[in-house]
Amino acid sequence: MGTAMDFRGRHVLITGASSGLGLEMARELAQRHGANLVLVARRKDRLEALREELEGKHRVQVGVIAADMTRDEDVGRVVEEATRGRELYGAILNAGVTFFGHALDLTEAELDGLLRTNIASTTRLANAFARYLIEKKNGGGVMLVSSVAGVSPLPYQAVYAASKAFLNSYGRALAEELRGSGVSISTFVPGGIDTEMMQKSGITSSSSSLAGFLMPADRCARLAIEGFRRREVFFVPGPLYKLTALVSRIAPQGIVTRQAGNIYRGSLPKRG
Repeated sequence: MGTAMDFRGRHVLITGASSGLGLEMARELAQRHGANLVLVARRKDRLEALREELEGKHRVQVGVIAADMTRDEDVGRVVEEATRGRELYGAILNAGVTFFGHALDLTEAELDGLLRTNIASTTRLANAFARYLIEKKNGGGVMLVSSVAGVSPLPYQAVYAASKAFLNSYGRALAEELRGSGVSISTFVPGGIDTEMMQKSGITSSSSSLAGFLMPADRCARLAIEGFRRREVFFVPGPLYKLTALVSRIAPQGIVTRQAGNIYRGSLPKRG
């Protein structure tokens, strides 16, 4: 699809919009592109605060949907509420959770929540919104927010990285299946971002082993929206992460995995 997306005056949905990259993408779309927004996250108070900010500063329309992506009923409700009384032009599927530490330390509840949020809900929403956009014939698109972590196995983020490998594969395959349909499928593949999610996992920009590897969320958001606008199928932001992705793909997997383990081991939270 050669024509770039034009978000002005159109409705774009963002999951995981209450903080971090999702919040900054909402600000980017409202400020620079004049987009109306449908914001989805668990924390309704934060969504309401962001709605007040964006409507007040940029005079755009903002709807909010409080939903938990680990709950099947909430995922279905998002599709229904997001498309009621408005026509969606874009959907950015950004909601995600991570776990930094030993894979065997994951509880069953944490494992289930990660897989439901990162894989199951994202896939269901991608399919639902792609079908919707094909029917509407408005030239819109869907963007999956994945990660460079999914390019190769990543010790100490083993399940998270595997979930993002699923999205990397699924997004590219779905884009090819829908080629010529009038709907673009983009997969955004950033490296580490300095966000609340990363801080909760114990990975911060001040971590000795990871210093300099985390991109500011506002910069990452600008690159994400620009790639989505251009309908890029698979895009990695910034020269450092592009190099990381390239090396991870072409170097022997055993060497890449061992080196990644050495880097991350130094920033592990202490056990017990």
